[in-house]
Amino acid sequence: MCSNRIDNLSVNPYNVCMKSQTFNISMPKQLVERIDAQSKQQGSSRSDFVRQAVRKQLAVMERWDSLTKQVRNQYKGKVYTEAEVAEIVRTERSK
Repeated sequence: MCSNRIDNLSVNPYNVCMKSQTFNISMPKQLVERIDAQSKQQGSSRSDFVRQAVRKQLAVMERWDSLTKQVRNQYKGKVYTEAEVAEIVRTERSK
């Protein structure tokens, strides 16, 4: 059974209860250095920092998708194609 307590220490249940999969990603050296500095400041590992950042970004994207879906479902106006939107933008910019 998953618990967020191990040996009287509070831990992130994500690390305890979820199976992990390892994969490699490439990043610019300066970005890795910034990640390392922040994870050190937080007292966490690079992996924990990246996991947390990815979870936050996914939450933002999922929230955005949910909100845009709601707006699209409520919208009763004309639906424009991408080409029509591009033409409107070009026209407005040329003014």
